[in-house]
Amino acid sequence: MRYLISLLVISLICWVLALPTDALQQGFLFWRNQGIQLTGILALALMGALMLMATRPSWLEQRLGGLDHLYQLHKWSGITAGSMVLLHWLLTKSPRWLVDWGLITLGPRPAGTHVPDAWRGIAKEAGEYCFYAMILFMIISLVKVLPYGRFRQIHKVGAVLFLLAAFHSIYLLPDDTRWAPFGLLTLTAGVLGSLAALWSLFGQIGRLQRYQGEVIALRQHEGNVLEIEVALPMDFQDEYLPGQFALLTLHKDEGSHPFTIVREDVQNGSIIFAIKALGDYTRQLSEQVQVGDEVTVEGPYGRFVLPESGGQEYWIAGGIGITPFLAWLEGLAAEGYHRPGAHLYYCVNSQQEILFAERLQQLAKQTGVRLTIVDRQTDGFLDPTRLEIDEDTRLWFCGPKAMRDMLLKHVPAAQLHYEQFDFR
Repeated sequence: MRYLISLLVISLICWVLALPTDALQQGFLFWRNQGIQLTGILALALMGALMLMATRPSWLEQRLGGLDHLYQLHKWSGITAGSMVLLHWLLTKSPRWLVDWGLITLGPRPAGTHVPDAWRGIAKEAGEYCFYAMILFMIISLVKVLPYGRFRQIHKVGAVLFLLAAFHSIYLLPDDTRWAPFGLLTLTAGVLGSLAALWSLFGQIGRLQRYQGEVIALRQHEGNVLEIEVALPMDFQDEYLPGQFALLTLHKDEGSHPFTIVREDVQNGSIIFAIKALGDYTRQLSEQVQVGDEVTVEGPYGRFVLPESGGQEYWIAGGIGITPFLAWLEGLAAEGYHRPGAHLYYCVNSQQEILFAERLQQLAKQTGVRLTIVDRQTDGFLDPTRLEIDEDTRLWFCGPKAMRDMLLKHVPAAQLHYEQFDFR
């Protein structure tokens, strides 16, 4: 969040520097106009940052600690930008409403020559339509009523909205601020954001990390889990670290979905995804995917990777959240490493939900990792007080949000590492 706050502070400073020396002696209409400029620059800067984040730049993902953190920053930047756009619109409309309510009286327009400017009118109209579309766009994004595939298609409208907003903001810049810090920030946000928007519209997002593959095996497991083995170029495996995920496109109409890679097969030149049937799309995969299908894999992404060994550590998994830890165990076994200080708690609702049971037992024995399966029907919920935690203990978690929130009530947040796998 510090990046979001820094951007807001920089925008605020540029706005303050543009204020005249007698600003404090000015009246309502002056400050209303200044409020329009402030909310405008804040909205444009945030929207430009949104466009940049939407391109999924690897340097920013690494700095933020994973694609999930990048998406969280994207989400809150979008909410903040939408709030600024709403305030901007309210300030624009406020004089008319205040006059109608009898709260203020406006004098005649200042005398002078007003040169007709058709483009200025178009820029204002573009901002007006952009506002209404953005409010609808935000509602669709936050309410989550649409299927993921349709949501993903509609989300591309954001790039078009930004181009309209950039045109509106840059063309309507006052001449006296165009080359001041305020104007330069507006131009920078508008140009960089427009380039990112065009990159998105032309389908170039993730192009540098996109690989074409082929489904070479399908394996159905208990618990409605489908393993999909995909043959890929060696370049992907050179970048992959155990615990990472990739964006897998099995059907172009549906688009990409994030799935954890449970292991890699160096001999076959392939990676294996484990996908649990949780939604409408994943429930149909076993019937829709066939060996020989061409797929697209983008990644690898994520920083939930096998940490360096050291001291006492707990790995806590809930349900399908076992997959990154399975990948860790596979990675340790492949390298012949032991991890006696690690204790893996695998929490399930029943014995029927245990995934990869035999493989987990085998890998745990092979790597020296202690494995404890917590069955809610017989053992109840995992009791965090059972964990011997001190200031040096490290914990990793992957599973349902409710379970994570429960852990955070008992475990210092700085010691609990997790990924937020909700990309909406």
